[in-house]
Amino acid sequence: MTLVIAHRGASGERPENTLAAYALAVAQGADMIEIDLHRTRDEAIVVTHDELLEGLGGTGEIADATLAQVRALDAGEGERVPTLAEVLDAFGHEIAFNLELKRATKQEYAGLEQATLADVERRGLLRRMLFSSFYDTVLARLRSLSPAARIGLLISHKFPYRAVERAKALGAEALHPEDSVVTPDLVREAHDAGLLVHVFTVDEEAELRRFLDLGVDGIFTNYPRRLRAIVGARR
Repeated sequence: MTLVIAHRGASGERPENTLAAYALAVAQGADMIEIDLHRTRDEAIVVTHDELLEGLGGTGEIADATLAQVRALDAGEGERVPTLAEVLDAFGHEIAFNLELKRATKQEYAGLEQATLADVERRGLLRRMLFSSFYDTVLARLRSLSPAARIGLLISHKFPYRAVERAKALGAEALHPEDSVVTPDLVREAHDAGLLVHVFTVDEEAELRRFLDLGVDGIFTNYPRRLRAIVGARR
């Protein structure tokens, strides 16, 4: 059965990457929630998409800001940027998560992989988490820290090359390709290599149905209710 993966929560209906968006995703029957991780100057792990603060009404970037400064910004409709710990405490035992490890504008976040693992392992949630990144070096460090970590390699149209080979080298269980690079051949190659295929980000009903017909194993969507209905009807 294809996984319904709520992209930044039910972000088509609530402000993305907020506790409200995650709560709605759970209520709508998502199988997994995808969230984005950054690290502040004072080493807090915060959940928001962009490394820059402009989208939250601030200036500069997360890597140069403190947790208090990030928290003072509006994530939408009065919601605040949550920490990873808050998200895991609220929902970690209720639904699986895809934790995307991001990077700052100039460099990768020092210690993000180790700190993320510590938050997850402290709560006994390692098997419920799927760690993903566009950056092979980030995932390689994560793998070196935890042989048991579940990994998905993100693939964009900017760098689609050797996707399956790279995923296998990292010991990944899944490939997460952007919708524009997904072809029947890629799905077949990944499956032949023992990899799951989770495609991002798909919202339109016709496209959701097309990717289901291709046999992908999961779809990231901003409208989990819509995908859940389609998957349910096919069952």
